[in-house]
Amino acid sequence: MAKQNKPGKETRKTGEHEQIGPRGGKTGKTADLKQGKPYPPTDKSDRTWRKK
Repeated sequence: MAKQNKPGKETRKTGEHEQIGPRGGKTGKTADLKQGKPYPPTDKSDRTWRKK
């Protein structure tokens, strides 16, 4: 399973990332992110990001 990252943390790899719910479920939200840029805020505080 891919590592989950909190909003504001530095992106490790460029590419498409998806927002993940608190129990690992998909939310349908994605973002194209570049390496070294911070992860954007999520819709809810208990969600994280992971690379697709």
